[in-house]
Amino acid sequence: MSSRERLGRIGVIANPCAGAGPDVLRSLLTRLLPVLRESDVVLSAGTFEAAAADAFGLPCRKVRGPVGDAGGLTRGLLEAGVDTVIGVGGDGTLGDIGSVLSSAGSVARLIGVGVGSSNVGPLVGTTAAELEGFFASPWMDVPVHALEVGVDGAKVGLSFHDAVVANTFFGTRGGRRVDLDAAGAFCGEDRVAHPLSVCGQETWIAKNGRRLLAGAQLEGGQIVASPLNDTDSCRGMAASGFLCWGPYVGCLGIVAAASALLIRTQVGRGDLEAVEPLRIFHLGLAPDDVVEMGGFRTGAALVVDGTPRCAATPSMTVSLSTVEGAVVSIRRAASVVGAPEGEESE
Repeated sequence: MSSRERLGRIGVIANPCAGAGPDVLRSLLTRLLPVLRESDVVLSAGTFEAAAADAFGLPCRKVRGPVGDAGGLTRGLLEAGVDTVIGVGGDGTLGDIGSVLSSAGSVARLIGVGVGSSNVGPLVGTTAAELEGFFASPWMDVPVHALEVGVDGAKVGLSFHDAVVANTFFGTRGGRRVDLDAAGAFCGEDRVAHPLSVCGQETWIAKNGRRLLAGAQLEGGQIVASPLNDTDSCRGMAASGFLCWGPYVGCLGIVAAASALLIRTQVGRGDLEAVEPLRIFHLGLAPDDVVEMGGFRTGAALVVDGTPRCAATPSMTVSLSTVEGAVVSIRRAASVVGAPEGEESE
């Protein structure tokens, strides 16, 4: 059976608001849709991708779904019995799709086509520039770990790349990556902002109920949590800190508390020299571990995979735990470096 046949029934979700913009997305779909002409394709009516399919003349079945909501569109495609979802967007869009696949207990696989502001998450299987090469290559099924992120005991979602409490998040404006105001996003405000630390004297981190870091250890810095995927490049490299050991001891995630801001779009050599020596505390997340953190300054937001999810308050508690093999990502076999062992799909 060929790789294409193994995709089965295919659903496509494309986010025209992703960082690359609608023109790039339209051009990409004109290259993607011909590849799917002989496939069983399901699309959500009224979406950008459905309009592109109509313009191209691609035979497909249409289902109804909430336009503009990648998670809702994914649920609609799963109800239509898709075996594979092709997600076209940034890390946030792919994370929304992956979260629904995981929470639904679906065996449907994900092909992530990155057209966002960063495109660095483990759900990105290919980029727009590599699209034709991807479909002409053998594939691997790669299980991708995630972090379950909660606030005050309520689940917020899954993070496949990173979760951070910050005052800014990445966006693309005028073709440039910029830092945008995270708290302002909840008020419909779209403005550039300067990244600032939201960690103060009241900030703390606890693991399995035991407080490990607080106050001066965290003030002025940044806390970032990530699942551990594709870590073999750090295996045995002592300079990488905890990442050197994580693959050996079964950790699926990591929390890094740095003495300076790590997430910002503009970083020059002078910026790096200004924060030297950089201090980073690492906490590992094994399958049964729970890390909690709180005491953040006002004006911040919880940002999951590059998307602001909720405004942060000094009293709220963010919780983090791991989800092993939350979703299966289809990737080009030659590009799977240090990923969990998967099944070749050619």
